[in-house]
Amino acid sequence: MEMEPRTVLLKSELLFKGIKIENIVDGPEQGHFLVQSIENDAIVDSVARKSGAGPAGGFFAQFRDQFQVNVPLQEKMVSRSDLFMNPPPPGGKFQVYKKNDEDVLEEYHRLVKIPTPSFYDDLYLEKELHGVGSGIAFNKIALVHGKNCVATTVNQKCMYWNHGHQCTFCAIEQSIQEGVVQEKTPGQLIAFTERARQENRVAHYTLTSGTQEGPDGGSGEYLPIVEALKDNFKYPIHVQVAPVRDMKYLDRLYYTGVDNVGIHLEVHPESLRKQVCPGKATISLGLFKKNWKYAVDLFGDNQVESYLLVGLGETRNQFEHAVELMLQHEVIPFIVPARPIKNTMLDENHLPSHEVLFEYYKHAGKRMHEQGMRPWKAVAGCVRCGACSAIKEATLAAEKFP
Repeated sequence: MEMEPRTVLLKSELLFKGIKIENIVDGPEQGHFLVQSIENDAIVDSVARKSGAGPAGGFFAQFRDQFQVNVPLQEKMVSRSDLFMNPPPPGGKFQVYKKNDEDVLEEYHRLVKIPTPSFYDDLYLEKELHGVGSGIAFNKIALVHGKNCVATTVNQKCMYWNHGHQCTFCAIEQSIQEGVVQEKTPGQLIAFTERARQENRVAHYTLTSGTQEGPDGGSGEYLPIVEALKDNFKYPIHVQVAPVRDMKYLDRLYYTGVDNVGIHLEVHPESLRKQVCPGKATISLGLFKKNWKYAVDLFGDNQVESYLLVGLGETRNQFEHAVELMLQHEVIPFIVPARPIKNTMLDENHLPSHEVLFEYYKHAGKRMHEQGMRPWKAVAGCVRCGACSAIKEATLAAEKFP
């Protein structure tokens, strides 16, 4: 994989700051540009997923070396940003501008916007309706993340929301209010995949879900969907699950056709996890470790990951300890700066700068390289897509630019 030396730093900056959408006009001097403020909420909503289980509020772009980034756009995320752009094109190259010390914009970097699939607003009709009924817009069933990852939350409900114990950063149930299908069916995802395939926009899947009551944490809901997708297509499938006490539930995923998994600790240390994830923190760290070990033995090297959110109040030492904890269990730490998504309890990311995030990635990438972890070998899911984290690029940089 070829990568430019600046990609990790640039991606860290974009993930941390996001970009403000305004009208950019020529300034009084050549090479200088000025901002004309515009009402951009509708523009942001048209290109950015508003809510959901993961890092919402952004759009997908590519660097010159083809690595992807999910750029934050929502107002709460970009309030401190000095990066600007004109309203994004449907696809293709666009210019990012950066404000200098004199409060004037200068050209900073060019990115390529990954186009939105053309079929999102088309309607899916259940076959038993025989073409009669209101139908469901395809973008209420699933989305394409980056170039070719078909992603959906199989069940938008989460048991921790029932008692007000949801994770402070999570917007999973907000999607229901926006018309997203609460529980997806195999038929819906088969139809979505067929449309995505026509535009060459599917190569793997990411399936997520809220945590459900019961001993399997809801992982059983994946089984009929995975079976149907594997019967109709051969694309690799990633699913995200809560830790279970009985490992037979992981076995069932594997033997149904799941290719790799995410078992997400999300926050470390434990004292911080209890504050940020009051419901999920009732799952012990010991149970995470047990699940990680079993899953690595089952799914193989580089096929188990855990989100590790940063900027929630952790210290540098605590971050490094979290990385070591995951690497000791051969789990890829999928490091993501926490996003203050609209209508969540998270108000801001507490990292002081994108340079600190860059140092986080440099450290984790170096340790990943030393441990022989290769995130680019993940066959499906968030790690393969890589748009929301720079851990893949940082690990590659540790190998290519020691």
